[in-house]
Amino acid sequence: MASAGTDSQSRGRSPRVSVIIPVYNGAATISLVLQSVFDQTFADFEIVVVDDGSTDATASILEGVGSRIAIIRQPNQGFCAARNAAIAKSKAEYLALLDADDFWAATKLEKSIAILDKSPQVALVYTDVSNQDTAGRDLGTSPVDAKTAHSPTLDEMLSRLWPIMPSTVVMRRAAYEECGRFAEGFSEDLDFWIRIREQGEFSYLPEKLTRFTMGPLYPKVLRRDSRGELFVRSIRSRYGDRASGVLQSYTQHKIRILRNTGLAELRKGNRAGARKCLIRSLSYDRTAFKTYLRIARTLLPMSIIRALDRSRDSR
Repeated sequence: MASAGTDSQSRGRSPRVSVIIPVYNGAATISLVLQSVFDQTFADFEIVVVDDGSTDATASILEGVGSRIAIIRQPNQGFCAARNAAIAKSKAEYLALLDADDFWAATKLEKSIAILDKSPQVALVYTDVSNQDTAGRDLGTSPVDAKTAHSPTLDEMLSRLWPIMPSTVVMRRAAYEECGRFAEGFSEDLDFWIRIREQGEFSYLPEKLTRFTMGPLYPKVLRRDSRGELFVRSIRSRYGDRASGVLQSYTQHKIRILRNTGLAELRKGNRAGARKCLIRSLSYDRTAFKTYLRIARTLLPMSIIRALDRSRDSR
């Protein structure tokens, strides 16, 4: 049984919101993440946590929380499968997503639920987000820019990648079920936002009510990229030429993140990792001459690479 929040327990009924938290090796952050839920001004919730095959101290930390949460344990299957498993065991009409290294402001649920309660045409509410590093320092950035700081139409979401971060989302269970759940086997949830947009309007709340942790991308970026073709195939088969914009945006995003990760790893001295990322980026754009030069640099001794960097920086 899922663990209910304070209000629902006192009233003897199902909670209004199910907080869905997948976690894999999240011992360093999961306690603080849960505390950000316990501190919510909206108290009528349950918390369902899926321990997705953790090998660190995550399991013992979750056990220490006691009956305030429900825990599901399963072999590692990825966050899409973990979210589906948690939602299947949950009970509320609204589903709030939260990753195991992100954090909510105290009014996150209260403000999101208010929109869903008064707007039956809205299938999903999401908020702005502030990026932070793994030490909790605010980076002063957000994936939302002036062009995307509004609630998107379906056509807009098919024209480019839309900056919806999972931990900012509260959605209706009915819309989640109607759109077919998260696609298991995918390494990303980008297709889900498009599919659920078919079920109703989105509402964008322009407040930074979620803190998103930007951790190391390597080697995670390579694992996720290995299944990127599933996203392309799914979107192309569902929407055809109508989705050409978002597929082009997706390709550009992949190139940028692989290149940037490769350069970051090279600066750290991880020449092999840098080479893997840069080579993978060529699968999206084989005409990128600079990328070939960067791959060649990864074959040089680090002393020469650093000397070249110093020479470039001094210009």
